[in-house]
Amino acid sequence: MSETPVRVLIADDDPLVREMVGASLEEAGFAVATACNGAEAIEKRRQDPGLDLIISDMNMPELDGLGVIRRLRADGDDIPIIILTGNNQISVAIQAINSGASDYLLKDENITDTAAHSVRKAVEKRQLQMQNARLLRELAKENERLGREKALAQKVQANILPRSLSFPGLDVACRYQPSDKIGGDFFDAWETEGRVHFLMGDVSGHSTSSALIMAVCTGLFQFLGRAHGDPQRIVATGNRMLCEMLQGSGMFLSLFYGVFDRASDCMAAVSAGHNPAFLCRPDGAQLIESTGPVLGWDSDDSWDAVRVPFAAGSWLVLYTDGLTEAKNAAGEDFGEGRLFAAARRPQEAAPMAERLFAEAGGHCAGKFLDDSAILILRRTS
Repeated sequence: MSETPVRVLIADDDPLVREMVGASLEEAGFAVATACNGAEAIEKRRQDPGLDLIISDMNMPELDGLGVIRRLRADGDDIPIIILTGNNQISVAIQAINSGASDYLLKDENITDTAAHSVRKAVEKRQLQMQNARLLRELAKENERLGREKALAQKVQANILPRSLSFPGLDVACRYQPSDKIGGDFFDAWETEGRVHFLMGDVSGHSTSSALIMAVCTGLFQFLGRAHGDPQRIVATGNRMLCEMLQGSGMFLSLFYGVFDRASDCMAAVSAGHNPAFLCRPDGAQLIESTGPVLGWDSDDSWDAVRVPFAAGSWLVLYTDGLTEAKNAAGEDFGEGRLFAAARRPQEAAPMAERLFAEAGGHCAGKFLDDSAILILRRTS
C-alpha cells in the first residue's frame, strides 16, 4: 500500500510561478493545489484541513504573505508555511519567519531545484514537532499516573505507621515527617508477656518498592516479635526471610530492634546497620551503635545484642537518617552530634519529639530531603 503524498498549496498571483513550482513539486511526488492570492489560500485551507503545507508569495493582492501567516496563526492553525520572496526582500522574509513561517524560498533560477528540498525539510520538521508533542502528552499522562501512585503509596505508608503508642510505665512518642519522595521509614512497638518490643527501620531507596518492603517489614517483625522474645533470633530470622524477598533487587534495610523486659528492668537491642540510638539518663548518656550489618544482603549474617539497664528516669531516642541528614543552605547536615545534644535535655516524650523535629527543621529551613521518623520511649516508673 503506497503512502499518501504530502499535499501542498501554492499561493501566488503569478501563474508562471505557480506552474513552475507546482510542476517541480509534482515531479518530486507531492500533491499540489494552487491559489491566486492570500484570501483564496485562507479559504482553501479552511475548506481542506488535510493540507500539509502552504507555499505563499510575500506580495499578493487582497492578502499578502504576512497576512496569510498572521491570519492562520491567529486561528490556532500551525500548518507549515514557506514564504516566496525576491533577492531584495530577505529582511521581509526574516520578518515572516519571526511571525511564524517555517522557511523562505528565493524566486531565482534555482527555485525548481530548491522547492522540493525546502518542502521536505519543513514537513519533516513538522512531523518531528508533532511526534515531540505526542511524546510530551504521553509523558504528562505517565507523570500524572505516577503522581497518583506516589500519593497513594505515601497515604498507605502514613496509615500503616502507628499514630500513637501507649504502655504502662512508659511515656512514648512517635512522629513521622514525610518528604516529597516515597520513603521506606517505619517504626512500631507492642507488648507481649511483660516485654515491650520496639523497632525503627529504614528501607533503601525512594520508590513504591521501598514502601512495599516497609509495609511487609511492619507485619513481618511484629509476627516474629510476638513469637520470640530474643531480638537476635528475631533479626536473624527476619533477615533470612528478607534475603529471599530482596534477592537480585539491590535493596536492603537498616533496623534497630529492642526489647524492654519489665521483670529485669533491662533492655536488649540489636542494631542492623542503623543510626546510633541515644540512651539517656539524668546522670549521663550513651550511644548504642550498630551491632551488625544491614538486613537483606546475606542470609548467613549474624548480630550481637547489647544489654543495658533501662531504669525509671531513662529515655531512648530512635530515629532515621532523614533527620540527621537535613541540610542547611551551606549543605551542612544537622548531624548526630546536634541531635544527641538536643536529645540529652530531659523532657516528656511528646514535646521532646516535637522539639527535635523543630531544631532539625530550623537547621534545614523546613526542607527535609528525605522521610524522617523518630520514636522516644521514657521510663516513668
